[in-house]
Amino acid sequence: MRARRPGRLRGLVGLWALVPAVQAALGLAPATGTEAVQATVAGVGAAVMGSPPPTGSSVAGIAALADGRGYYVLRSDGEVDAFGAARGYGPLPGQLPLGVTATGIALDPATGGYWVLDSMGQVFAFHAPYRGRVIVRPGGWGQYPAAVAIAAAGDGRGYYVLRANGKVVAFGAPFYGDLSHRLRYGATAPVVATALASDPATGGYYVLTSVGGVYSFHAPFFGAPASAGAGRPMVQSAGIVVTRDGRGYAVAQADGVVLRYGATGPGGTAALLPPGASAVAAALDNRTGGLWVALDYTPVGGYLDPLRGVVSLVPQEVDQGVDYCGQGPVYAIGPGLVDNTRNAQWPGGAFISYRLSSGPAAGLVVYVAENVTPEVAVGQTVSATTVVGYLHDSGTCLETGWANAADPTEQAAAHYEYDGHNSTAYGLNFDSLLEALGARPGLVQPDGPPGPLAPGWPQW
Repeated sequence: MRARRPGRLRGLVGLWALVPAVQAALGLAPATGTEAVQATVAGVGAAVMGSPPPTGSSVAGIAALADGRGYYVLRSDGEVDAFGAARGYGPLPGQLPLGVTATGIALDPATGGYWVLDSMGQVFAFHAPYRGRVIVRPGGWGQYPAAVAIAAAGDGRGYYVLRANGKVVAFGAPFYGDLSHRLRYGATAPVVATALASDPATGGYYVLTSVGGVYSFHAPFFGAPASAGAGRPMVQSAGIVVTRDGRGYAVAQADGVVLRYGATGPGGTAALLPPGASAVAAALDNRTGGLWVALDYTPVGGYLDPLRGVVSLVPQEVDQGVDYCGQGPVYAIGPGLVDNTRNAQWPGGAFISYRLSSGPAAGLVVYVAENVTPEVAVGQTVSATTVVGYLHDSGTCLETGWANAADPTEQAAAHYEYDGHNSTAYGLNFDSLLEALGARPGLVQPDGPPGPLAPGWPQW
């Protein structure tokens, strides 16, 4: 892992400069100031002041100081790292239940403190007034859409909480509407609400969806990636940032591309991210008008998040493995050799399995099954940048986990421990690995595992 790649980034910016017509067509504009990429924070027209190391819990959010002199970076376990700002007012590690992650952070403009949101809707106030929380029933992302973002109200008197189905809940602030009855959120062809931003000019707000939709509530609409036209590859939209005068906004995509809308929007560029990294949130540098982009990049033993390319990822239950809905490419976790690709006994007929050849789980077999079209062949060597299959919209979605190493053509490692209603020890273990790599955790079932892991099985 390289901490910085300024040379390669400048080269990519130079390439974009050769095609201004393409930039204009896509809504892109060259950035001003310094472009830089560190392990977990990228600067687009804003100087990077530091970033959390790509170890430990994955990055989930970022909030900038009003004077532009620093920012806070939130990790999924609730840890808050300060860069160019006062030290964090209080961490959350150890306070979040199994399967619950921190999902958003917002700065309180009145006190300089901040609010941290978790996926179950709890709001933790640090040197900021507590206004209330959203109640998410157990089950989280699947049947009961999780809380995914928090934004301070434009007047600084409260905050808004966004759920994955597009519902906005206002605390101490006026409510102007939401997408709870308009968003296609569900197991088939899901569209997930991903980000929320307040408009400082009108006091309204914007909701961003995973497929690039921007919805304005008591705020002017300037454009959206979803209206850019056909032929543009589908990439997860990760964050939205409104300019300080409210006359435009920028949308950060998971691949590091920043698109601007409005005459005074922040500069945008295509940031070359470390392999396996994804942009997850963005914040405005009020001094330059540029952006800081938070990156989810937490390799473990050479393994990378295999679900980083899936758009509208919706976690489902943890059973033999971990189930997810969405669409897009599924990568191998790390280096390995493909053992199998098909099995008619699994829904959709796909059962891709590959035996890891290095890292802490070397010799173990990973499976990717159900509604996936295989993109590899038996005997093929794969790496963490190899697409093993493509997930399509379907009610059966995707299941991935540990396969039975003795028979990697048809069974999960927990096949004989699964009764149709329980989370198995092997499923929970694989879920822990995915979460460590930056993926959203699956939904732990009420019934616990009937048996333990095999002796010496790696822990995450």
